[in-house]
Amino acid sequence: MIVNSRLFKQAYVMSKLETYRSTTEYREILRILQKATTLQENILWQSHALRKTVIPVRYLEIDFITREVLVNFHSEHYKIDSDLPLYVKLDYRTSVFKIAHFRQNQDSLHFSFPEMVKTEELRTIPRHKFRAAQDKYITLRSSSGRENGSELKVRTMDVSESGLGLVVSEQNRSFFKNNRILWLTGFQESNFAHPVLAEVVYINSEVEPEFIIKKQKSLKVGLKISGTIPEDLYSRFAQ
Repeated sequence: MIVNSRLFKQAYVMSKLETYRSTTEYREILRILQKATTLQENILWQSHALRKTVIPVRYLEIDFITREVLVNFHSEHYKIDSDLPLYVKLDYRTSVFKIAHFRQNQDSLHFSFPEMVKTEELRTIPRHKFRAAQDKYITLRSSSGRENGSELKVRTMDVSESGLGLVVSEQNRSFFKNNRILWLTGFQESNFAHPVLAEVVYINSEVEPEFIIKKQKSLKVGLKISGTIPEDLYSRFAQ
């Protein structure tokens, strides 16, 4: 069966993985799956020796009790080979993951939540990467009233005008809950006149080796900045 060119272009999304990042964080993966259930252009595909089979998804559901994903498709038009791995491309941030084990029923298949998802990098603005020896850090404060005044200084791996890549210890994980809104209050020893809102968009273990501290589990946290950082402070920080 001939599949239109748009679907084939979507299936080749893995060729552009340099614009992607990996996440193994359960909460972020669940959020990605939840967002995808409301969208219409999710697809499956399998690679064969001479071709790719691209399968449009009719709808996608999440079973929170069994922690499984149900995918409905037209089985009378598309056949899935149970002996081959299956790839899933979600319409939400063109997220991609591989499924090695799945069950098929009529018009549907079931599989466990993926352990890792490749998802499109949100930051399109060029970022400045720091060396660990530069010891760059920022100051964050909770935006909730009950923790007002509680601040945390956090080492920074990279910065752009729209986001930050941080390295944090496992013991501070609770400070960075997914979708948590924080106040960015300063760079190094310089405080902003007005704090800037920042949103936690991911937490994973992909910390650059030079930033890892021995005998301490480190995590990478991505922040999306929703506001304008003072230009002079940003320029000095990014040096």
